[in-house]
Amino acid sequence: MRTWTRTGAALAATALLATGCGGGSDAESSPETGGGESGPTTVTVADTAGAPLYFLTYGQQQGFFEDAGVTLDITASTGGATVIPQLVGGDLDVAGSNVVSVLIAAGEGLPVRMVAGGTSTSEESEQDFSGLVVRADNPATSIADLEGQRIAVNTLRNINDIVLGAMLEEAGLARDSVTFVELPFPDMAAAIEGGDVAGALLIEPFLTIAEQQGMKIIGRPYTELKPGLQIGTYVMSEQFIGENPDVVEAFQEGVQATADSIREDPDAFRAALPEIGDVSPELAEQVRINLWQGASDEESLELIQDLMVDYELLDEPVDLDEIVVG
Repeated sequence: MRTWTRTGAALAATALLATGCGGGSDAESSPETGGGESGPTTVTVADTAGAPLYFLTYGQQQGFFEDAGVTLDITASTGGATVIPQLVGGDLDVAGSNVVSVLIAAGEGLPVRMVAGGTSTSEESEQDFSGLVVRADNPATSIADLEGQRIAVNTLRNINDIVLGAMLEEAGLARDSVTFVELPFPDMAAAIEGGDVAGALLIEPFLTIAEQQGMKIIGRPYTELKPGLQIGTYVMSEQFIGENPDVVEAFQEGVQATADSIREDPDAFRAALPEIGDVSPELAEQVRINLWQGASDEESLELIQDLMVDYELLDEPVDLDEIVVG
């Protein structure tokens, strides 16, 4: 499996193509301040509440980003496309999103670039940090049994459309045979319990919480599409990359160091969850730990993009060599 690599020259070349969109043009975010004598550069970043956000928080706590030359100003988001306008408008330097939302934005001509890989799922289905969940008394045993019903997802037109669409097709159903309902992850279990939706696609720690409340998993959408599938990505605007190549490289270094640390010592990450997230020690011992690779995974991106074209989320493939900076 190959991952993209680019040189600093490619980052510099991006400056020639920079548009008027994006943030980071002030002195604090300039390349000269990236880990220089004035200290680490502060980078504003938003990521999806739950496991993705815990990753960045852990890296910040452990000093990996500061060692690389950046300090993260982290806020939580609902994920998906919600962070793209903030990024393009300059309110964020980095956005954590899913690859589908970012590919849609790129296909619409927005100047967004993937600079690092976000969350990936496990190679083993039982350790998939996502799950399609229904009430325990629901007779459904797979997505095929939810035909004509409502499924909660955190945002529309994102990775949910791809992985659940693939599950529906595998079950011999049309992709529109269920209705997706947009809900924040923390609200999904209550919506299932109240009958507002039949099921929900949850990620950790909300997946384990739902299980503790007596709900059951009837599908593993991420690993069923591809074991080790890359779900998330970190995105910057084209302008920010062109103006701040040192900051880009420092952020990438921090992401890679954090990913390596969690892969080598997942128990340390698990032990930190009660401090860095709204996770009890008991819950921290049970949640499934995401995988992070640091770099973008070409095989995952190509698979997802091909399905996006098939599912009419993209009119045509985008140039991955252009939008992936790694």
